[in-house]
Amino acid sequence: MWKAIRRGTNGHRVFLRLLVPNMLFLLLPLLVGWVIYNKTLQEMEKEVTTGNMHLLQQSRDILDRRFAEISSIATQLAGDPRIMQFQPVTEPFEGANTYRILDTRKSLYNYGLTNNFIFSYFVLYKNSELVLTENSTYGLEEFTRYFQYSGMELGDWKSTFLERYHTRKVLPARDVDVRGGHYSLLTYIQSLGFPGAPQGAIAVTADNREIQKLLGGLDLSGGGWAYITDENGAVVSEISSGTPNGRIDRGSLPGKEGSVPMKIGSRDMLVTYTTSAYNAWTYMVAQPAHVVLEKVLYIKKITFTMAFIFLAAGLLIAYLIAYRNSRPLRSIIETIMERTDGEAAAGSSGSPGSPGADAYRFIRESVSRLIDNNRELQEKMKAQAPLLQAALFERLLKGEYVSLEDHRALLQHVGVETEGNYFAVAILQLRGYDGGLNRFDLEALDVKRVMVKDILHEALGASAHWHDVAEDRIALLFVFRFAHTQHIREYLAEAAFRISETIQHRLYLATRFAIGGVHEDLLNVSRSYEEARQTLEYLLWRNRSGPMQFEELPIEHNSYYYPSDFELRLGNLAKAGDLQAVESMLQELYDINFKERRLSVPMLRLFMNEMWGTIVKMLPQVGMDERNVFEQMKPFSGDMSSFEGLDHNYRALVETYRHVCGFVGEHKKSQNVQLMDNIIRLLQDGYVDQELCLEAVADRMDISKGYLSQFFKEQTGVNFSDYLESLRMTQAKVLLADTDLPVYEIAERVGYSSSNTFCRAFKRINGISTTAYRRSHAG
Repeated sequence: MWKAIRRGTNGHRVFLRLLVPNMLFLLLPLLVGWVIYNKTLQEMEKEVTTGNMHLLQQSRDILDRRFAEISSIATQLAGDPRIMQFQPVTEPFEGANTYRILDTRKSLYNYGLTNNFIFSYFVLYKNSELVLTENSTYGLEEFTRYFQYSGMELGDWKSTFLERYHTRKVLPARDVDVRGGHYSLLTYIQSLGFPGAPQGAIAVTADNREIQKLLGGLDLSGGGWAYITDENGAVVSEISSGTPNGRIDRGSLPGKEGSVPMKIGSRDMLVTYTTSAYNAWTYMVAQPAHVVLEKVLYIKKITFTMAFIFLAAGLLIAYLIAYRNSRPLRSIIETIMERTDGEAAAGSSGSPGSPGADAYRFIRESVSRLIDNNRELQEKMKAQAPLLQAALFERLLKGEYVSLEDHRALLQHVGVETEGNYFAVAILQLRGYDGGLNRFDLEALDVKRVMVKDILHEALGASAHWHDVAEDRIALLFVFRFAHTQHIREYLAEAAFRISETIQHRLYLATRFAIGGVHEDLLNVSRSYEEARQTLEYLLWRNRSGPMQFEELPIEHNSYYYPSDFELRLGNLAKAGDLQAVESMLQELYDINFKERRLSVPMLRLFMNEMWGTIVKMLPQVGMDERNVFEQMKPFSGDMSSFEGLDHNYRALVETYRHVCGFVGEHKKSQNVQLMDNIIRLLQDGYVDQELCLEAVADRMDISKGYLSQFFKEQTGVNFSDYLESLRMTQAKVLLADTDLPVYEIAERVGYSSSNTFCRAFKRINGISTTAYRRSHAG
């Protein structure tokens, strides 16, 4: 009987669906307006918090990269033999020490010229109280008068910088007077020496104004504020439109990021926060609730006005166009809602009682908005491509990649093709700017670089990629498919000569063309780049122009071979657990320093000390027990008085690296097993959730979508979406066969937002409709 009634009322379904909402508009207009107002309130809060979260995450990522750069600079300085040689010195201005101080200070590079985030840096020594900066030398007492921290006396300087051992320590922003100028600076400290026995410190100061600029895009009107706290809760930097009314305890905020309403003092505030995985800093913004709701109040007024206007016309329009127009319009709107994940909820609920023109306008605006958003996204991606390409090229030259797949995928993503068997790097320097640069020289260089790149494009076409490494220098990456290195060197020499002659003829500009070695592996591009840099340094020393290859350099046997980029890459490979690549690099270092160069025992001892220093710096980063490794190192630390002892010491170093790689590999393996168990458990327990998807699971696991998709496929052999769909379909079959539940309820129970979507998916996977499946399993 119930089925007959349903069949009899099918013809009036659309009419009733249009009539009832209009009656509700007549009887309960204020209630509807209040519901819409609350929905709008939620959406506006979501919009504000999403915008704040995006800006905080962007600021977090930028600062993480900045402090990673500062950490790399401090590590390089701490490992510089010229810096290390003054640690035991107590009388720095006696004898040859004065010349060494002058030579060391001249070698210090002013990083502030290329990185506006860095204000300055200085090196302090505990034993001599000597302070070196990029442009001068001071005693500690004199330097504290030149570089005055607010509220920090001489004793505080010693206690903070020299008496304690710091690793990647960041002091919060503090007012500093530098030669009469007032600044707000953060201070990064990396101690020299060893834990328990600090010998000095390297301090890098960062301009707090650059951090405040990152937070400047937040709306802090009406007494809002934003600040950054370190892992101990100390405020690193802050910005506000007034005096902040109280602080927030980080422990009271759930998770690593989110947005929560809170009562701070006597005011209702909306707090958005996120935490950095790099240094555990928390980025937080608080806004008064009334500021967030200003737009909502305006929308409330518009909503109620429009509701009253359409009350009178609602029933008439419903009677006239109900049957003819409602069905196709509802179908289209429902499709749009499904594809936009419910963003059109207000349009869906209002469409049955709206005129046909409104529905068409809704569809047109929705499609138009999607097209505009897609076009805007494409334009932003195109605008960011050159910057991304430059950053990835820089990482390639520095050897910061570990995985060959990462190399090729990232570079191909930005249009740099690296398919080939052999690779070489060359550096082209424009002469005439060795004496320094001023504003006019930089403007002229910009023009000449553009003209030089046109010449490179004419001469090399797509066979080489180039990148600016300095104002007057361009690095070129050559990729070759043929396998005879002698032919490659001849080609490079001929191309370098031809390009140099063309530049001289067209621009009347002399050049130096330094060519690195030819290597088989893309991972060795950084090595070729370092060889090109050595060749260029030799040309600069000899004041020569024209091309020169690395193989033409005179062989020197008076120093060991362990360049900084080689050390950085060796550490990265060890931290990644790539034992094969680590052993290959260690064997290469052994062949060069123990066999080819035939170094003296003292020089080999210096080489071994630096090699062990690399391990000491790396142990905290991989989470190993330092005391255990130090105990293993003790038997070898004193046996370096002969070639046999040094050779034995090097073998012990290789074993230590093997131990580190094994530890990293086991750690990764255990993490992967635990991660996979957590993902499977989450899918099996939560597949009924309609919001469960790749992005939602990635957020809960705190990993990226791309990594989750690749990791899941590697571990199970099945795509993530296929696995989740299989779980839902398995349960759906059980419910269809064993229960009389309607299809729409089964769809909800297995995680689908609509019965139409569920039915299409069921037939696509099983080759049979839900009705036919239920009929075939009927008792």
